[in-house]
Amino acid sequence: MRLSRPRVLLRAALLAVGAGFMWWRSAVAWRAARELPGDAGLLQGRLALVFALMGLLALLTAGAAVAALRRRRRQPTLRFPPPPGRA
Repeated sequence: MRLSRPRVLLRAALLAVGAGFMWWRSAVAWRAARELPGDAGLLQGRLALVFALMGLLALLTAGAAVAALRRRRRQPTLRFPPPPGRA
């Protein structure tokens, strides 16, 4: 499916905003993990790590969407060599 340039840019912008939100949520969870005792703090720290990784994944996906916008020269699908006897 082919998307228009504005839609791809909107998708990349929303992914970047989502990445920022997940990193903010990770920072909040990390601060809360340091205040909680024992296993609750450990679980909260692991959740903070998961949130940070989800933010990184969203940012990488946004980068891939922006990279797909660059213009490329069209190339034929198949390239056959010239028939024998013709140069």
